[in-house]
Amino acid sequence: MHPAMPESHKDEKLTKVAGEKLMAALNRADEIGGEVRDFIQDKMATDPRYIRARKAWAKLTGKNFESKDEVAAKAKAAEAKRAAVAAPTPAAKPDASKVGFGDPTIKAQIFGKKSDPWTGRAITILERLKVDFDNVDLEEPEHEAKLVPLTNETKQHTVPFIYLRGQFIGGFNALAEIERLGQLDYALMTKEEREKVPAHARFEIVPRPNTDEVVPADEIPA
Repeated sequence: MHPAMPESHKDEKLTKVAGEKLMAALNRADEIGGEVRDFIQDKMATDPRYIRARKAWAKLTGKNFESKDEVAAKAKAAEAKRAAVAAPTPAAKPDASKVGFGDPTIKAQIFGKKSDPWTGRAITILERLKVDFDNVDLEEPEHEAKLVPLTNETKQHTVPFIYLRGQFIGGFNALAEIERLGQLDYALMTKEEREKVPAHARFEIVPRPNTDEVVPADEIPA
């Protein structure tokens, strides 16, 4: 009595037999030719049952088999990868919040000149009120080129150019007026902080470009 054959050996034998039959059918189709051959070739290329059988047969013979659909899918994926590598990287869109000289993340900005008395007075107001601010001296070589763009942006022809929370307000006179009216705290708020202020307590900060600043009284020679 012969011992029972292991299941794995049975599967291999059945797969081998199925593969041999498929190959014999294909060879026979070549002999017959015409529509029968085309039909069998198409079946073997697309029918899942035939594809599984051919894969199993190829594995038994130490080879690899890929269906027509698998080959097409690999080619498509490779082409998509090549296209992605060749495609130019899109240019980053400019941040609208950074257009111009005003920076809403900074409470106050002063673009002035160290030798200008109005610039000194504006700085004094902010220092007295303990307001954090950035000061850019337009007389410094690295900042001289900013003068013309600032004039074009603000339509103001004198220093200092003062921004509160990114909004241009004018020169020293504008800053002094906003402080006098009790609007400075509101002007220094962020957009989110202003939205929390009751509607009746809100107001518009209007730019006051100045083209005819005069020397402060205590700077006029006797």
